[in-house]
Amino acid sequence: MRKLIIILVVLSASIEPIIVKLGYNNFKNINPLEIIVVKNLVGSVIFIIITLFNYFILKKFRLLKLKEILEISKVAFLLLFTTSMTIASLKFIPAIIMLTIYATTPLFVALANSLIKKTEKIDIKFFIGFVLAFIGVSLTIGLYKFSLLNLTGSSNLLGIFLAFLGVLSSTTYRTTLDYLTNKYTPFVVSNYIFLINGIFIFLFVFPFVFKDLQLGSILVGIYGGIAGSIANIAFLYALNILGSTNVSLLNMLNQPTVILLSAIILKENLSLYQIVGIVLTIVGINIAKRQK
Repeated sequence: MRKLIIILVVLSASIEPIIVKLGYNNFKNINPLEIIVVKNLVGSVIFIIITLFNYFILKKFRLLKLKEILEISKVAFLLLFTTSMTIASLKFIPAIIMLTIYATTPLFVALANSLIKKTEKIDIKFFIGFVLAFIGVSLTIGLYKFSLLNLTGSSNLLGIFLAFLGVLSSTTYRTTLDYLTNKYTPFVVSNYIFLINGIFIFLFVFPFVFKDLQLGSILVGIYGGIAGSIANIAFLYALNILGSTNVSLLNMLNQPTVILLSAIILKENLSLYQIVGIVLTIVGINIAKRQK
């Protein structure tokens, strides 16, 4: 069961940025805010159905107190902000750059945990493993082919800034979840996160965009809502098992997984750089991982 959860974390989170970028490339004037709205509403509808099923059929739904809901609402808004920054940054920068920036998340999570938890110190072994994995991810997604001169425009700099904001909010989100998933079950946390964000989006954002919703935004948002629901539940269970530092390292497998699946399913050829990158990523993660 644990292996299945870990596989779900990697697979469900791997393709979403690519789908968002495909939406931007194939639909003109697609609005990031519309994608964010549809994604969160679809995710909340999924969890409303799950909640009703648990409450009326399984009799297992746990109704939290207001103080507990407010506690979870903090991470709910952190997740909303993180995913919003991801979607918005892809409007201005290539997916390769966004994925490379987000690959730095494990480093920030490890640094934050070392400050918060005095028992979880980062050592030279972690840094060596992280650097190897980061180089591996960069080789796998083909960063070496990309000219940094293409990022000198103001819109690209805005995209990079938004991506780094997403990394910082993701770091806070992950380190906070270590505590919450020990206090509540991962499913309860995930359930309330999507319900809280869905209510917030429906009341305060949806009224301003529903008249102008475009087909591209709806299609990308529907996929994001479904994939995001699966990814979040699996992510929280994996975080509860592995801890925020380890699960963040695990997320670095997302990009090599997409490349490897493309080679197997779509019969695409792997370059030597990509093969080396996949190997370095796996080796680096195994060196850097915390014992748990």
